[in-house]
Amino acid sequence: MSLEVIEISDKHRHLLNRLTEFIPDLDPNAPQSLQRIFGLGLIALTMQITNKARAQEQDELVAELGELAREMVAAEGWPPDSSA
Repeated sequence: MSLEVIEISDKHRHLLNRLTEFIPDLDPNAPQSLQRIFGLGLIALTMQITNKARAQEQDELVAELGELAREMVAAEGWPPDSSA
């Protein structure tokens, strides 16, 4: 998918540009940066769904989503969370 296909609202673009001030390797025009942002969004959504599943005592779903999130974190090269 090319960048031309992805529409980013002015508010999202402003936030993205503001974040580049704090994250030096973030380039809002680079596909790699947009993929990284998308991945972080997926992790945030996974955490939200995991919290709901935990509240509803859906232990199998919590375990499955936790494993998927750990795989994503490992693929991104982030250090493992020692609290897990």
